Amino acid sequence: MERKNFACAFAPAHISGIFIIDIRKEALFSGSAGCGVCLDDGAVTEVRSAERTCVKINGTIAEAPTTMTAVKLLTSQPILVDTGLSIPEGSGFGASGAGAFSTALALNEALSLNLTLSEVAGAAHTAEVMNRTGLGDVTGQTFGGIVIRKKAGAPFTGRIDKIPCRDELISWVNFGGISTRSILSDDLKRKSINSAGKARLKELLKFPTLENFFQQSCAFAKEIELMNSKVRDAIEAVESAGGLASQAMLGNTVFAIDDNGALSEFGEVRKSRINNSGAHLL
Repeated sequence: MERKNFACAFAPAHISGIFIIDIRKEALFSGSAGCGVCLDDGAVTEVRSAERTCVKINGTIAEAPTTMTAVKLLTSQPILVDTGLSIPEGSGFGASGAGAFSTALALNEALSLNLTLSEVAGAAHTAEVMNRTGLGDVTGQTFGGIVIRKKAGAPFTGRIDKIPCRDELISWVNFGGISTRSILSDDLKRKSINSAGKARLKELLKFPTLENFFQQSCAFAKEIELMNSKVRDAIEAVESAGGLASQAMLGNTVFAIDDNGALSEFGEVRKSRINNSGAHLL
């Protein structure tokens, strides 16, 4: 198959542990400060020329508004987007960002758009902000690992740092989704999130380690009161077993290190290593 008509790219899952909402007039300067971790699971997207633009997710035609917006920002040519997701949607894994970002990377290659990583990531970030499906996931997915977003904005526009880490194994159990859009449109909840987020990010920066990331993320999740009883019970079980756990933002998902089997009592346990490479062509 000709290189100019076909390309494939990967973007990792991104779990936000702490976030601070910062919406501005321009999408490139909007987003969130905070901290999150990337996983080896995520989105693998193939892009090829087509008679009309269509997005498939795990083999099924989907509306995929964030991916569609990213495509429209980059080209008017009709393309087929075929994304394989190894993560649940709407559950705090940054699935919409991973889908849009991997699509944008593959599209740049397939159509020889000759855009920089900043421009490609900026399109995916803008699409996320416009559709209110995420605020900081694409920034994390650009750099991989544990990314601290010190200032909101698109990748290379905001200000970031990273917590150096090995490819530790992360376990998780998913109890369902939370609507990101509904949370972002609730003024009282936004104030609560930003107050807690600022305090917990400050504490994380004092001791920027994987362990403190989990501790501050868990404290943040408790303070913003989005935990249901299953999430709370699962976190407490992991802690009782000697591990560390928190709630993925925004979703009813518990993610953990060293859960020592505690999560298995709550449902199907998935595992993935921390991804330090970030999004890239395949």
